[in-house]
Amino acid sequence: MPANDHYVIIGNGPAGNHAASTLRDKDKDAKITIVSDEAIPFYYKPRLTRYILDEIDAKDLMVKQLSSYSDSGIRLRLGQPVDRIDPDSKTVFLHHKEEIHYTKLIIATGSRARVLPTMRSYSDCLKFISSYDQVMEYKDDIKQAKRFFIFGGDLVAFTFVRLLSKMNKQVSLLIYPNAFWPFNLNEEMEAAIAQSLKGLSVDLLVKDDIKAIAESGNGYRVRTTKGKELNVDMVFSFNGLIPSVEFARGCGLDIDHGILVSETMQTNIPDIYACGSCAQIYNPDINTYTTSIGWPNAVAQGEVAAMNLLGDHKVIESAGRKYFDLEGVKVKTTWWEDIEERA
Repeated sequence: MPANDHYVIIGNGPAGNHAASTLRDKDKDAKITIVSDEAIPFYYKPRLTRYILDEIDAKDLMVKQLSSYSDSGIRLRLGQPVDRIDPDSKTVFLHHKEEIHYTKLIIATGSRARVLPTMRSYSDCLKFISSYDQVMEYKDDIKQAKRFFIFGGDLVAFTFVRLLSKMNKQVSLLIYPNAFWPFNLNEEMEAAIAQSLKGLSVDLLVKDDIKAIAESGNGYRVRTTKGKELNVDMVFSFNGLIPSVEFARGCGLDIDHGILVSETMQTNIPDIYACGSCAQIYNPDINTYTTSIGWPNAVAQGEVAAMNLLGDHKVIESAGRKYFDLEGVKVKTTWWEDIEERA
């Protein structure tokens, strides 16, 4: 490998960090840079809801401290969104006009909160809990607010609902069966979830939808298609995630919902790899591309991407078939593991 190799990783989650650790372990001399649009080092996103409740301190959110990057000789650029990449010149263009040149690139930007097309006109009214910055922006407001409207109901939503119940908040929860990407709830699952929430101070809305959301005083008025009118302090959307790949569009990479990669995490452009939930991986068994989410999958993909970037030819293996418990509902899946068990 050339002495002047510069491996650049866009993204500071489990896939990107594990890729960086693997690269440093195998190549002691190369320059390695991680670029992240977030302002803090690698942290446990699944713990954000517990942080809101002050069950854990900020230090308990952290997977790595800043010192661990410098100790490993890894350059960390925080708070630096990427505007675009140019594969021809092998350049990453940052939002504040800096240019970073790479010899090989790994894209591990993860996912962001999904805004439903029908809700885009109300986006200024909506809150999300998918990043540390969002939690820091809303944490005090959540503590002071009394009435909440939550719609969607993805995996994080139920943890958040239980947290609000602990805080003696009034919660209205509108469940969307298709919020549990990549599968839909059937009626039996919906009934089991409703049963599990009966002990909480939650007004559960099913087979209904949002008709309008409008600002009202210091809060919001939500009207549903069934005629319910709710005055609330905060409105939260939990409708799953979508890959964060906007900056990569138009550069020649093959992109569907996420960046299309082979089983070796290689994109269609030489020297560019993608891993984690921003990538769609080709599965020869079903002859299509699929996205896998969950911390262990991201770690495995980051390692495979790094090894293959270094010249290996490792193939990512699908996670074993598992069951997990969603509020008493057993759901069969090939991608989910509970990060709290590992953390």
